[in-house]
Amino acid sequence: MTISPSDNHKNIRLLFFGRNECKASDLILKRLKKYDFDITYFKSKIRNEQIPRKILQWEGEYILSFRNLFVIPNFLLKKAKFFPINFHPAPPEYPGSGCVNFALYDGVKEYGVTAHVMNEKIDNGTIIEVRRFPVNSFDNLKTLLTRTHTELMKLCLDFIEIIHTNGTQLINKKIITSKKEKWSGKAKRIKQITDLQTISPDISKKELKKIIRATYIQDFPPKIRIHGFNFYLRLDE
Repeated sequence: MTISPSDNHKNIRLLFFGRNECKASDLILKRLKKYDFDITYFKSKIRNEQIPRKILQWEGEYILSFRNLFVIPNFLLKKAKFFPINFHPAPPEYPGSGCVNFALYDGVKEYGVTAHVMNEKIDNGTIIEVRRFPVNSFDNLKTLLTRTHTELMKLCLDFIEIIHTNGTQLINKKIITSKKEKWSGKAKRIKQITDLQTISPDISKKELKKIIRATYIQDFPPKIRIHGFNFYLRLDE
């Protein structure tokens, strides 16, 4: 996507999708309000919820999606005159859901966050920027999620500054710089995380440790299912 007009931020209409009860989403909204953008804001709460009809009528210059649980319909994405941008909590090697889970399970030494143009497919559009950071041997789901969300927020805030000062010109330059970055593999689904954290009774100790590292979090721990009953793991934290 190549667009080269100079933007006047005072006239920019911006649709922001964030997440309910998310401090980072609130900080991003606060930054957007700092400038003279014409902001429409939607807080997603659960997956597959309905977007309010008034938002479906939106037209403007930019759409920003941060930790958004709703799949934005393609006809709405096309209403963004300049860019509809998603901030994905993973590098391009991990499209879809459960990115951190599968990265930890795979034992990666490096992780990251991605800004990309949205299209009708999940985590498929033109990559604008990827920022990577190391994964430590002591990292688990909680620590890596925390760091990922912090880096994702920083990336989004930086893009707000870009929109405010340089607009589409700098975004186009970033796309050119990131042209070697490519999505790889099929986007993962939530069900695959559930399958990963459902443990077989005859699992090896090594495999069990991998699954615990990749999927254990206090509210959604791994489980063993025996004779129709679920037994959930509890770790002393």
